[in-house]
Amino acid sequence: MQLTEKMYWYPWQGRANNCNSYLFRGEKTILFDPGHIRTDFGEDCVDMLTRGLEKDKIKPEEIDYVLCTHGHPDHVESAGLWREKCGAKFGIHKGDQFMLDAIAQHYSTRGAELSSLKPDFYIEEGELKLNGNDQSSTLIISYHTPGHSPGCLCFYLPDCKALVSGDTVFEGSIGRADLPGGDMTTLGQSVDKLSRLEGIELLLPGHMGYVSGAANVTDNIMQIKRFFF
Repeated sequence: MQLTEKMYWYPWQGRANNCNSYLFRGEKTILFDPGHIRTDFGEDCVDMLTRGLEKDKIKPEEIDYVLCTHGHPDHVESAGLWREKCGAKFGIHKGDQFMLDAIAQHYSTRGAELSSLKPDFYIEEGELKLNGNDQSSTLIISYHTPGHSPGCLCFYLPDCKALVSGDTVFEGSIGRADLPGGDMTTLGQSVDKLSRLEGIELLLPGHMGYVSGAANVTDNIMQIKRFFF
């Protein structure tokens, strides 16, 4: 579903748990949080996302980058497969490398194949300029927002005034802090950081619906801050 001229939303619509995915189509085409390969119910998440892209006339081979907000399987498990499909480069924060290692170990223990989740590059907080052979670039500002996991990131796209927030903040809620590497105090600090940002007109979380309108985005984050912290 197209939200703006350059931003697309692919909400998870299956029965089992999986994340929302987003795609930015600008100078570079970026897929955020591709999700699971299959759910516990056997739902083919890669096929469902591929069909969603095709409805918007987007071919997988157009994707230049796969960026993940964090390393939980419901956000990152299929990243290596998408890299193989697209020839894209995969980036994530180094703080969640231990989760990628755990996913690979899980597959190995089961004797199952998993496309490599070794990142092509790690992402730190700050400006991220994604360049290509033609020297054009897409600017993203990444914010390190640990608490749900040590390596959680939020991605701000100035072209769309959109924040891909992963599982740091949702519409009216926050991600869990009781999983390995999670910490509620740290998550509160990350929410406080997000509450100080200005000009966000689209909040695009990893689950549930999105929030539209600068005033609504600000109110949503401030209400979360007051209620949870």
